[in-house]
Amino acid sequence: MQTAALQDYQAQYSAQRQKTEESVKELANLRQELSNAQSQIQTLTTQSEQAAADMAKAREQLAAAQQGGAFPGVGMSPEILSIKPRPTKEDVVAAQQALSQLRFGTIKADGAMGPSTREAIEKFQRAAGLPVTGELHAQTLVTLMRSAKVMAAAQSDVP
Repeated sequence: MQTAALQDYQAQYSAQRQKTEESVKELANLRQELSNAQSQIQTLTTQSEQAAADMAKAREQLAAAQQGGAFPGVGMSPEILSIKPRPTKEDVVAAQQALSQLRFGTIKADGAMGPSTREAIEKFQRAAGLPVTGELHAQTLVTLMRSAKVMAAAQSDVP
């Protein structure tokens, strides 16, 4: 009977020991996960601080540009500042005339952004090294107007 009791005690001890070892392994895994999480928190904190510093710098630049009457990345060009986000009918007419003058298509200068106008804009954008969108964005319009002025000046110099 004592042998059976000892065997039972030994089985309970072994089971308890196995549970303890598993708990120790689980604790080690949890400590590793905690360490990884703390490392990620530190990385994110550093990135957040850098983003906040970048944002503050951008706000300072914007405030300085607004005080100076210009906007970042645009420069002091009045042609660009006067262009609306969507081109006006007058912008489209001017672009159509310039595209025809520069021989990017025979386009009726009616102020409508039809397929032939979009196609001519795409051709011009490719030739000028601009992003090809087929849309009359400010950069495209300014580049187009400057090109037309250069062409007109060159033609007026020819006798």
